[in-house]
Amino acid sequence: MGEATGRGEEYSAPRVYAVVLAGGRGERFWPVSTDARPKAFLRLVGSESLLQATVRRMRLLLPWNRIVVVVGRTHAELVREQLPELPEANLLLEPHGRDTAAAVGLASLHIRQLDPGAMMIVLPADHYVPDGEAFAAVLQRALELLALHPDWVVTIGIPPTRPETGYGYLEVGERLAQPSGAFCIDQFLEKPDRETADRLVTDGRHYWNSGIFLWRNSAIQRLLAQHMPDLWTGLCRIRDAWGVQEVLVREYSAFNKQSVDYGVLERMETGVAMVGADFAWDDLGAWDALARVQPADDCGNVIVGEVELLDTIRSIIVSNGPRVAAIGLSETIVVATKDGMLVCPKGRAQEVRGLARKFP
Repeated sequence: MGEATGRGEEYSAPRVYAVVLAGGRGERFWPVSTDARPKAFLRLVGSESLLQATVRRMRLLLPWNRIVVVVGRTHAELVREQLPELPEANLLLEPHGRDTAAAVGLASLHIRQLDPGAMMIVLPADHYVPDGEAFAAVLQRALELLALHPDWVVTIGIPPTRPETGYGYLEVGERLAQPSGAFCIDQFLEKPDRETADRLVTDGRHYWNSGIFLWRNSAIQRLLAQHMPDLWTGLCRIRDAWGVQEVLVREYSAFNKQSVDYGVLERMETGVAMVGADFAWDDLGAWDALARVQPADDCGNVIVGEVELLDTIRSIIVSNGPRVAAIGLSETIVVATKDGMLVCPKGRAQEVRGLARKFP
């Protein structure tokens, strides 16, 4: 990726760092997403990988030395290959995958050394946002809100467009005077059943949880100590022996897998707010998401790679190498690679994760 040509230096507010979490396995995108090359490193939409597109958006706001990537150590070379401009010191390697709470904690230790008063923008590496300028503008409003309430946690809420059962939701309460589109959050909701999702999408009080969070570094460390004391104790040992790999590996291996949403945010009674997004967004959670972000042919099929179809409608056919021919399919996903093949109804795309775990 080349240098950003947009607003990177103009809008590089002091004391703001972006933490890009790239440790997910993306199992629902098997057989293309594998342990060797997970979802964030794939080019599912356009010519860039999802990681590259995520960092490009952040470069509209921040210079390279304020972007940190957290990834499993087995994928370090993929990050270096795709983001050669990233400072080596800002590539943080997890010895084991322990979900987002541990990754956020590790990043907070690193950023504290650079600037104890820093603010953090934490975001996943594998979301689809086609309008980088609109995305940057919403983050600017979120930073304004955090500046007004420095002890709060701020997140980005996505207005729901369909009764989605695969996302978490935010329930909003009081509207805040500034910035525009900001609300206090009353509660976080786990992934709902279909009946509940039908209600949440229309009542005007619920947003999708984007997984994008902003906080002061000192605040998230305080919250980790309060709500996840075992994790924080281990992080303190890592902090006190920073750079000693034996300590990092030992402490990380003892951490429980837990998201920062569940471990911290859902346990907070006050001090959580949201800025509503006005940009298109998709978390690309499974193969059926391609139908929302890729153009379709006249029969409603999304086609990627060398594919020939006959009497096939509203299907997703992906070839990552082998030639694929399909006849008479409807609402079906077919993904073919040199390592494996997936065939399933579009309505069961979420179940691919369980199946993928049966393969090495």
